[in-house]
Amino acid sequence: MNKYIKPFTVLIVGIAIGNRVFNHLHAWLGVAIITATIIFFIYKLTKIIKNEKVD
Repeated sequence: MNKYIKPFTVLIVGIAIGNRVFNHLHAWLGVAIITATIIFFIYKLTKIIKNEKVD
């Protein structure tokens, strides 16, 4: 269960930081942070699911 909580936490924090940057600093930097966070989340989630099927 803990292995699922960490990626979701990173996703929520990354989107919050990206939103704050988007609104107050620079729009494209905020979009880049949000996009990178989502790509990282999908990568980690697929890696976790792939390892579960092997076990």
